[in-house]
Parts: sequence; structure tokens; C-alpha cells
Amino acid sequence: MVSGKVYLVGAGPGAADLLTVRAANMLARAEIVFHDALINKETLSHCAAGCVLVPVGTRGGFRAPNRQERIHELLAEAAGRYSTIVRLKGGDPCVFGRGGEEMEFLTASGIPWEVVPGISAGIGGLSLLGFPVTHRDVSSSVTLLTGSRTTTGMFDELPLPAPLTPSQTLVFYMSFQHVGNIAHTLMTRGMPPETPALCVSWLSYPHQALLTAPLSQIGNAVAASELTPPSLLVVGDVVAFWQRLQAGRDV
Repeated sequence: MVSGKVYLVGAGPGAADLLTVRAANMLARAEIVFHDALINKETLSHCAAGCVLVPVGTRGGFRAPNRQERIHELLAEAAGRYSTIVRLKGGDPCVFGRGGEEMEFLTASGIPWEVVPGISAGIGGLSLLGFPVTHRDVSSSVTLLTGSRTTTGMFDELPLPAPLTPSQTLVFYMSFQHVGNIAHTLMTRGMPPETPALCVSWLSYPHQALLTAPLSQIGNAVAASELTPPSLLVVGDVVAFWQRLQAGRDV
């Protein structure tokens, strides 16, 4: 029998002080929290004494077969034992966080749920850098994409806007392992090789690292760097605009 409610909570891009007030309040109320591996330990300090913390990220050692299905099972089991359950995700639950799959499961299982939004790395996280993903004179649109092969199988099948022009901003999540292949795909689809690109790893953390290069060189530059995942890849003229901003400010 279902006795609890599941809250899908966004933890933001990483830094604990980027957690929303509502998210912090939910963590303080939670009896059990299922959290991703990359969640900042300071973020978890909002949990009350006695709250059960369950890591369900692969980096945290949770490598169960059919991992997402196992998370669904854990949420259902918890809903029968606890009144307030939090599923804590990096960024925003509904932006490449599999929140939609979990909402679908909870709805089908008759389990009440609610979403507590978080700051997504590809929008709010970049804003932390003083990076405007859109600009009236530079970038007329922004497209969020997954840099993982898991949804398309082939980078040639990426659902890219057409035609591709540098006046668009393309933000790739989960892209670190495939930066070179993504860049190649973009160029074969018409994006000029000289289009500026930015790769940022561990956004908002003290060890955050940034690297910029033309699209034709970004793959080799990242491969030769000391950057590590998690990371974002950003492509478009707005990268050059952001670089000019950085050159003119005290940082």
C-alpha cells in the first residue's frame, strides 16, 4: 500500500549554495533520499539527522542491472514505508535527468509525486560564468542536446536544427567522451570549422576548468587537456562574445 509521496528534486549544477530554498526545505523534511553520485556532500548536509541516504549513481557504486528500473523499484518500496521520499538529481530533474521516466513510472504505479526544479547546468550553470546562451545581436536561439550516443546510436542522427549556423547556441550535456565526434558531425552538417567552442568541466565547483578552441580543434584540445567529466560542450558565436566579456572584466 502506498503511504508516501515522492519528490523529484533538482540539486543544481554542483555548488551547494546554488540549491533552491524549496529544495533545501524538502531535504530537511525527507525521511529517505535517493541521490545521484555527483551530488555535493554539502548539499546532503541539509538532510535531517536520521534521514536515510541511498546513493543510486553509477559513480557511487550503484551498478545494478537495468539500473533505472531498479531505481523505480526502490522508489515504489520506499513509498510503502515512508511519507516523504526525495529523489535528488543533479541540475534539473527534467533536463537530461530521466525525470520524465520516473514521473511516468510513479504515475502508472499510483504513487503521488511532485517536481522541485533545479538550476540546470546548460542554462543557469553557464550564467554563473557570465555566459549568456542567447543575445539579441549574437545568438537568436539555444538548443540543448545530449552528447551521449545512448539516445541516437549515431552522431550523424543528432536532432540538430537546420540549417546550422554560428548564430545558434548548441549546448551538449554528457559530451566529454565524444567532443571530437560531435565537432566532426557539426562540421559535416554545415557548421563552419572556425565556429568558437567551449568545454567546461565540473561547473560551479572550486576545481572548475574551462577550455576554448575553434570547432575544428576542440576535440584534440580536450583530448590533450586535463579536463575530466562531468562537462558541457558549447558551440556558437556566443562563445566568442563571452570571451570578449572576460577580457574586459576583472576576474
